[in-house]
Formats: sequence, structure tokens, C-alpha cells
Amino acid sequence: MDPIGAALGTGFMRFVSPLGADGLVYVRQPRLDILFIGTSAPGTGQFRRFIQQAKTEFDVIGIWAVWSDLLHEVLPRYGFRPATDYFQGDELTGYRWDKTQ
Repeated sequence: MDPIGAALGTGFMRFVSPLGADGLVYVRQPRLDILFIGTSAPGTGQFRRFIQQAKTEFDVIGIWAVWSDLLHEVLPRYGFRPATDYFQGDELTGYRWDKTQ
């Protein structure tokens, strides 16, 4: 459990993927919400591989609080669409992918 997530009561947890990505996520099977994600070697496909793997394990993936211009560019190519959702009463804007699309 992420100490800040625990203190704020958000339920977001830190993760480190063997594919080189890390960040804060909230898992509600069959859904994955990503608040923050980074990679250890940007530009080498780590993020793409992480998303490909996540799509095999989850029916819905939300990526929220996107600050990177590069992510705004690539997420639509990966099948994500702009979205607004609510999490614990807070409005989140970002991108969402649905397996049923």
C-alpha cells in the first residue's frame, strides 16, 4: 500500500512491473485505474508492453491525470478514448479503454 494513498484513504497502491513500468493503481477486477505511470527507460516500448499485458487481464483500463503530451498522442492509437469518470466522489479526466469497444 502506498503511504500517501493510505493516509488519504484513496486505495491507490504502488506497483512495479517486471516490464519496466511503475506507478499508482487501483484494481477493481475486472477494472484497472492508473493514476500515475512511469517507465525506467522511456522510448523503449515498456509502456506499450505494459498496456498490452494489462489488456489481457482487465476489461476496463482508465488512465487519469495525464500530464504528458506524448501520452495524449499515443493513448488514442492504443485504443483509449478521452473520458471522465468519478472515483470516490472526485471527478477524474483522462482516457479509458474498454475491451468491448
